Amino acid sequence: MRSGFKAAFWTPVLVLAVFGLILAANLIPTDTLGLRENPYLAVVVIELLIYAVPSLFYCRIRGREFTPKLRLRLFSPSQLLYLLQAFLFLSSVTVILSVLLYRIAPEAFASSSVTEYAAFALGDRFFDGLYLVVAFAVLPALTEEFLFRGIVVGEYERYGAPLAALMSAAMFAMSHFSLARFPVYFTAGLVLASVLYTTRSLLAAILVHACYDAAVVLGERYILYIADKQNISMLLLVILLCAVALFSGMLMCFEAQHIYRGYAEANVPTGYEAKDKRGPFARVAEAFFTPTFLVLILVFVVAAVARR
Repeated sequence: MRSGFKAAFWTPVLVLAVFGLILAANLIPTDTLGLRENPYLAVVVIELLIYAVPSLFYCRIRGREFTPKLRLRLFSPSQLLYLLQAFLFLSSVTVILSVLLYRIAPEAFASSSVTEYAAFALGDRFFDGLYLVVAFAVLPALTEEFLFRGIVVGEYERYGAPLAALMSAAMFAMSHFSLARFPVYFTAGLVLASVLYTTRSLLAAILVHACYDAAVVLGERYILYIADKQNISMLLLVILLCAVALFSGMLMCFEAQHIYRGYAEANVPTGYEAKDKRGPFARVAEAFFTPTFLVLILVFVVAAVARR
């Protein structure tokens, strides 16, 4: 598999395997999965089986030379300000999109909400909130980032960083099997890819993703409640979010510029250059029109329509 390895063919195969496990888990009754008796432990086990096991198996097949592409390194403490700005920008932009999409298709959008998905795990005990964040925010951020920003970006960046970010965002968005929420997840994937490339650290993307997921798990119900009301509250929310998105986006770009200036002074390569020296059209065509990626799109569309 290492000799003449075709990333554009085999990476979608890995994601297809994950898709299959996600769909299979959705078909199994919750009582069989143990979601009623011990929901948090069951979610942790399911998450590891669906994402971590196939990802680790894939990395084992790819060999040790693939490990550096995962960027499993710590980020600099000086980049914490950039990560905060990225979190604010990601949260505000996706909430704006969520409000707009909810107004367009309220039933489809609400039916795929994290709150509804995690409803079986909600409780009144003191530690329920902490368990909820760990099971539905921290662990998904860890496993999903390892797959999409670690493996997928690492495999596709031979075609150039922009295409790698685009492919990882598309696969990440499709893995949630929601047509109504696809723009939200796709946007989140692009922002997280930019965090990965700016910080050179997968752990940085995991941290931003975990904080974002925690905010969604704890706050989405309130956002949708306000979005459901056509009054001044929704208008003020949108104005506030637009202001936060604008200023955090500007500060995020400014801080990224500062980080890249430091890389230039230290003669650190940008990592944006495509190793594939063909023209951009040939690289895009190979990435998007490989049979396995087309099958991936087909599975997503069929499954998303069936789950509506």
